Amino acid sequence: MIRVLPLFASVAMVTFSGGSALGFTLVGSELRLRTQGQLSSTSQLFVTSFPASAIVSDSTVEFPNVASLFDRSAGVPPGFARSLVDVSIDAGADYLAIDFDNAGFGQFATGFQNTYVFTFTAPTALQITDVLIDPQTTLGLTPNRVTFNGNELFVNVQGLPFNRNSFARINLSGTTVPDSGGVTVPEPSSVLSLGIVALAGTIFNRRTKSKALQ
Repeated sequence: MIRVLPLFASVAMVTFSGGSALGFTLVGSELRLRTQGQLSSTSQLFVTSFPASAIVSDSTVEFPNVASLFDRSAGVPPGFARSLVDVSIDAGADYLAIDFDNAGFGQFATGFQNTYVFTFTAPTALQITDVLIDPQTTLGLTPNRVTFNGNELFVNVQGLPFNRNSFARINLSGTTVPDSGGVTVPEPSSVLSLGIVALAGTIFNRRTKSKALQ
């Protein structure tokens, strides 16, 4: 995320369409990352896209070192530094997690928005239908900071303080629709939502994958 001095279980969601059921999962989709910075609601939006992308896997951390992705030659607006908070970003079947083990301590840039944008693309159409901030989250996120649109997840961290113990996990639910070959697939008449179960204090270990890479 753009940095200023210092800068930024589950029960599957099931849908029925045409008599077939598909379990929602992010695994196998391509995860792309960009950041958006804006000082005020009327100021110019600054967007940084990264050439790196990753395929979501249950066994690896997709972006173990976000700081290395930033293009230092890119221009940035006043108030935003030419660097990123050194977080790691990990995605699983139904969640996205941001870990600050390597980030030190500081505060994300303040402004109207200082936002991570996560785009999930897949061989099948992927649509996010709901997000939930996991109880394990310590970063200070509130529901108005975590939004979604189609296959994109937006996490606005502007002004939030962080340290090495900070952590954010966002649970996702959604639908996957078979590729119709260009033909619009009608919305299912009914959706059975089994929901997302946020399990605090379960066997989930937020550092398992990141530690395996060290």
